Amino acid sequence: FKHFATHAIHVGQEPEQWSSWAVVPPITLSTIFKQRVPGKDEEYKYTRFGNPNRHILEQVVAALDGAEHCEHLMGWTGLGAA
Repeated sequence: FKHFATHAIHVGQEPEQWSSWAVVPPITLSTIFKQRVPGKDEEYKYTRFGNPNRHILEQVVAALDGAEHCEHLMGWTGLGAA
């Protein structure tokens, strides 16, 4: 994308990645995710370690910064309150 704002709203938001083909990524409220094979880690297992929404945010931040990856920089502030 040529323009910063256009890039910011389109990165990581391909409807084909969702089974519903939602144009706007759905908000993921789940805190745990089912494993297809017991004992084998999937991309998402527990919200503290990542979820689809955080993954999209990381993609957008990386793209806007011109980086390839921005993993594990986004954390949940509520976790530090304990």
